[in-house]
Amino acid sequence: MKQAKYILSILIFASLAFASCSEDSTSVNIEDPDDNNGDDIVTIDDNTTELVGQMRGTLRSGRTYELVGDLIIPDGEAIVAEAGVTIIAVGDGGDIGPEITIHGAFHSLGTADNPNLLTVPANLRTHENRFAGLWGGLQGSETTASIVLKHTRMEFFGGEGGPGTPRAGRIRYGIWTLSDQTEVVLEDSWFYGSKDDFYRPVGGKLNIVRNVFEEMGEDGGDIINVKGGTVGNIAYNLVIGGATNAFKPSDDGESTIQSTIGIYNNTILNSGFRRAGLNRGANINFENGARGFAYNNLIVNNKRGIRVLDDSDLTNIDIDYNLYYGTHQEMAEEFIPTDSEGSTQQVLGENNIYGGPGDNNPLFVDYDIDLYTMSDYNAGENQPLEMNIASPWNFRLQAGSPAIGAGSTDFSPISVSFTLTGDAAPTILAPNADIGAYTSAGDGLTQN
Repeated sequence: MKQAKYILSILIFASLAFASCSEDSTSVNIEDPDDNNGDDIVTIDDNTTELVGQMRGTLRSGRTYELVGDLIIPDGEAIVAEAGVTIIAVGDGGDIGPEITIHGAFHSLGTADNPNLLTVPANLRTHENRFAGLWGGLQGSETTASIVLKHTRMEFFGGEGGPGTPRAGRIRYGIWTLSDQTEVVLEDSWFYGSKDDFYRPVGGKLNIVRNVFEEMGEDGGDIINVKGGTVGNIAYNLVIGGATNAFKPSDDGESTIQSTIGIYNNTILNSGFRRAGLNRGANINFENGARGFAYNNLIVNNKRGIRVLDDSDLTNIDIDYNLYYGTHQEMAEEFIPTDSEGSTQQVLGENNIYGGPGDNNPLFVDYDIDLYTMSDYNAGENQPLEMNIASPWNFRLQAGSPAIGAGSTDFSPISVSFTLTGDAAPTILAPNADIGAYTSAGDGLTQN
């Protein structure tokens, strides 16, 4: 392993982060979000049922709130959702769905036994609306301190932003952040139905672990579309039915912090086909000056294999211990993407597992891996419903799977200097020798 490569980058990042935090960081009263400072911001109380305008405070456990217009969390303020909270994006009757605009902090702290839900009215929760973009999701700004979603289901988001909002007149991403000091923790959550990108971090500190991502992107869009100034880890996630890339690290932008992303122990299936063109749909795609690694990922029936463009930081990227499976010849031919073959091979280790069509079946517990034809994959929005949803399938590994024990633990997650504490703190997960999101010991993804 090339661990020495990352020592210098981590030291540089730490020094830059310290300097930036000391000068520019936003102070958010997350310990007491109900504190009323005597201003015009509405403080949520026990009588609150509707969310709209400038607000702060605590959403109480077990309660349901209606998002009747754009909810704005001002700079320096916070909203914390306790376990068991439901937010229903009802809107104001107009054509543009409401959003949560976050200049301060938003924390949704569900638990395994009492998860939170960010959704739309029940009659709109249909498969036909998966790409409708019925509400605007979580829209950050240059002052956003943190966004934390734990044990939270978020669904049916995207659509055009309204006047005066961060994405006014443009398609909104499920989550959008704009500062290299914003801290984002997404853990043990379930995300379904995105119009475009699920999350576009234009800088930030990330910990994205043990989540399920279903049907992201109508005819384009990535799940995590990283831009410059972003540092963190993406691990133990299940991706199924993504339009383009699952995870795309790029250093595009003006931040002085180089994008450095560790991507490990993820399972990615049936993705990349809704985006037209062969130079898209790579499931994991490094480009434009980004660096990092991709280890222990299970890549199954995707349009292309892991792709590394020649404008990436090739001396600081490692791709190894990944297992590729393709039912069809067209998939196997693109395990090493043909438009970036030289640059991808330059960073490939010797322990990646791939062969021809049908080789190295990972032996999922309950999933017919060879069910779909190439016509099914290429059918766009008319792909079979079951192709792109995680339930009722079981993507754990049977005994005898070639993915069990074939990965590496000889590396560490990217080091990130989070300031979040308590229930909002990130869970940093070590790598596991079982390739993919589900491990034999049960310490990876537990959902589904």
